[in-house]
Amino acid sequence: MGLPEDLQAVQGLHEKGNLTDQEFADAKAAILKKHQAPSSTEKKSSKPPAVRLSFVLVLLAILLSLVGLVWYSVGTKQTVRMVATVVHTPIEIQNEVENLPASSWKAIALNLPYTGTVSVDLAVQRGNPLDVFLMNPDQINNLKMRQQFKVYTDFTASKTTTYKRSGRLMQGNYYLVLRDTSLVLSARSSDVAVKVQLNP
Repeated sequence: MGLPEDLQAVQGLHEKGNLTDQEFADAKAAILKKHQAPSSTEKKSSKPPAVRLSFVLVLLAILLSLVGLVWYSVGTKQTVRMVATVVHTPIEIQNEVENLPASSWKAIALNLPYTGTVSVDLAVQRGNPLDVFLMNPDQINNLKMRQQFKVYTDFTASKTTTYKRSGRLMQGNYYLVLRDTSLVLSARSSDVAVKVQLNP
């Protein structure tokens, strides 16, 4: 039945005394509400624009939050380093596990943003004892060419599996060199935990 017929039926019941004034008012409100709501097929076919817009805005907010989180994580590391450089607070320069094949060497770049005390902790987690030394960037070519090179003697060690050194260095770039002199056929690669800290 349509709206007029439903209203007439309820009106007739009220006039006959089958419905109180309150019951009539409630029934009339229910009929009006029923005829104002869209049919179930209309609901399935399309969502109201406000619902779709809300859904898109929620998805956009989630996406922006994720992008912001990634940007903050990357930006925070750079910001912390920049602030530490200006006010000369301790900075972690390196904290990685390096893999070094037998009979090879690896140079780890260290960029010191201010003059301070450098502490190097090194531990071979798996593998062969290593030679460790610190050098200026201009000495790397000599190392590559197997020529004589200069190192900082305070940071030098031979055939070690644990290494702790500390010394004062000027602001600038350096290389921490790990060298495995084991024979290729008789040894495996090494995993080496390297931590470098700069303190004022």
